Amino acid sequence: MPAETYIAKTIECARDAIASHVRWKITLLLAARMREPLSERATRSIQHPEECSIRRWLLSQHTLHLRGSQQYQAAIEMHTAFHAQMRRIADLINAAEYDQAERLLNESEPFQNASTALANAIMALDRVPRSNSPAPQKTSPNGP
Repeated sequence: MPAETYIAKTIECARDAIASHVRWKITLLLAARMREPLSERATRSIQHPEECSIRRWLLSQHTLHLRGSQQYQAAIEMHTAFHAQMRRIADLINAAEYDQAERLLNESEPFQNASTALANAIMALDRVPRSNSPAPQKTSPNGP
């Protein structure tokens, strides 16, 4: 029976994206430790980053205000890089190379570094100001 820990959830904010990211790491680790292949759904989402809930969030209306920022571009790039590392591990898991997959999950290079870089990029999105336009001036009841 394939490991089916990962549950795609709608992401509306950076906190949700971090939770989703952590669920992916847990899914891979459990599959390796339980010596079970990943589900077809999880494998497809790993192989196709554009189908991942984090990517869908990055392209959703929730991040429209972030699109021109360097932090947004970094998040897109880090998400793609993380998927490349997940794909390597998923391929090992699905080939029943569980020990090697677990070893890669626990080594700092390159999986943990890609994971940390994505988490940092997502958290940086929370620090991007909502707008670069000046705040509206308050007027008093007696005039400006």
